Amino acid sequence: MIRNQLAEIACFVEVAHRLSFAQAAVRLGMHVSGVSRAVAALESRLGVRLLQRTTRQVGLTEAGRTHLARCEGLLAEIAEAEAAASASGGALRGRLRASIPSGLGLAHLTPRIGEFVAAHPELELDLHLSNRNVDLVEEAFDVAIRVGELRDSRLVARRLGDSRRVLVASAAYLATAGQPRRPADLERHACLVLDVGAIADRWELRRRRRRETLRVPPRVRSNNALALLDACRAGAGIALLPQFVVAGDLADGRLVRVLDAWTAIEQGIFAIYPGNRFIPAKVRAFVAFVEHCVRDVGGGARPPKRSTRR
Repeated sequence: MIRNQLAEIACFVEVAHRLSFAQAAVRLGMHVSGVSRAVAALESRLGVRLLQRTTRQVGLTEAGRTHLARCEGLLAEIAEAEAAASASGGALRGRLRASIPSGLGLAHLTPRIGEFVAAHPELELDLHLSNRNVDLVEEAFDVAIRVGELRDSRLVARRLGDSRRVLVASAAYLATAGQPRRPADLERHACLVLDVGAIADRWELRRRRRRETLRVPPRVRSNNALALLDACRAGAGIALLPQFVVAGDLADGRLVRVLDAWTAIEQGIFAIYPGNRFIPAKVRAFVAFVEHCVRDVGGGARPPKRSTRR
């Protein structure tokens, strides 16, 4: 009986997350009819309708929303108990699917990924390097690392550190084009634009409490920070790039700061998890590895914060 009740709860939670019986069935490896019967049995046993069904869509009733939170908590506790028992056996196992921004990943994570896989030889790591904001639930990612603002309320986020974009150029470019003295001067320079965000060529700069926003003329535009880094090294123009991407070039003198009193508005580096799910030990280990890799590369990582609903 308990097994049937847990199966009904699992079906209800999956349908509630996806608002689709068909998608829930695929995720659970069941037939749609089986998922539908399980949810109907749960509603019958409780004597209340949890889901509103039409021919085109599925939605939660008020009772369904309340019961969903309780069911998620129950399933999380079961998963936590099983994970704790599994972890007591030693090595981390299974597949870990992670989405990472290409610039951060290539600059600071992939050069050290050998350390992580050597420490966890029984773990299969599936890394996707992209600036696209993946759908963790629909695309079955265990975790995503993101830089910037977070808007998806279905997710839980943990801040790993800070990121700030800075203006950089090669000494050769500045010798030819001249050194900007104020932000408005950038409008007369060749600018290398990182094509992320709604309006990539709108640069918002800050100096203490002063803020200036300007539209810059893109000489080169790319969604890959390392491609722009190469162009900047070659003297193609001035780039506004994350400090974690240019830190090494600034340290060895290949690039120099431009308008060094001005930076872009500070952003966060976050680990993102699907909402209301227990975080497995393998995910916790990977996030700890990422946090270690990005420590201090963005101008100083903040102390870790507890996970928060976004």
